[in-house]
This record gives sequence, structure tokens and C-alpha cells, in this order.
Amino acid sequence: MIELLGTAAVIGSGIVAGVFFAVAVSVLPAVQTLPADRYVELHRKLGEGYHPVMPLVVTVGVLADLVLLFVADEAGARALFAVALLAMVGVQVVSQFGNVPINKRVHSLDPAAIPPDWQDPRLPWRNWHRLRTACALTALAANALAVALLP
Repeated sequence: MIELLGTAAVIGSGIVAGVFFAVAVSVLPAVQTLPADRYVELHRKLGEGYHPVMPLVVTVGVLADLVLLFVADEAGARALFAVALLAMVGVQVVSQFGNVPINKRVHSLDPAAIPPDWQDPRLPWRNWHRLRTACALTALAANALAVALLP
């Protein structure tokens, strides 16, 4: 069971870190160049596939780390699973209180009628995303090291 949970923790944090890294290095620079109306359209389209899947993947990683924190035999591995758990919870917190509120504001806009006083959310969204990417990369590294320590 520990091997299966360790695999789930590494795969979960790995998918999250990989997706977030790809968004940070590819998607975000591209959307920065778009006019507001096209940005809003693209933001909506990107969210259609991302939003139903990623919270589930993060939750699987969190649950695997939580269980491993209590069932792993090796103290060093337990400490690393704790770090990974905190980092994955960090991903959830930053997403829920940083990126998601911005997403809701962007999704409420009509791309054909962007208000003249519109405050472009791309910079704060990027900053929140960078923070959760760092959390995800930390979780992946901690999980990989913890699994390597398992007997």
C-alpha cells in the first residue's frame, strides 16, 4: 500500500508541477501579448479543461501525502511527506484565494464589451501562479526524495 500511495503522491505532484511549469513558461508569456478581448476569450477556453481536472489531481496528491505522513516507517520519509503535504496544501490555498477569484472576474466579462476602466488581471494572476508553481515543484521534490527513502 505504501508503494502505491508513494506513486500516487509523486504522480499527483508531478502532474501539478508539470502543468504549472508549462503554463508559466509558455502560456503566460503568450497571453501577455494579447489584446484584452482575446485574452478573456482564451482565458475562458483554457479553464474549460483545466478547472475540472486539476483540483482532483491536487486532491489526490494531498490525500496520498496525508496518509503517507502517518504510515511511512522511515522518519526522514515522513518528514519529507509532511513538507510535500504542506506544499500541496499551499497549491490549494493559493489557487483558491489567489487565482480562482481572478478567474471568476475574467469569466464574468463579455469579451466584446471590456469596460474602459478594466484592470488587467494578468500580472497578479501570474504572480499567484508563480507562487503555486513553486509550491508544486517543492512538493514534487519532497515526494520524490521521500519515496527514494522508503524501504
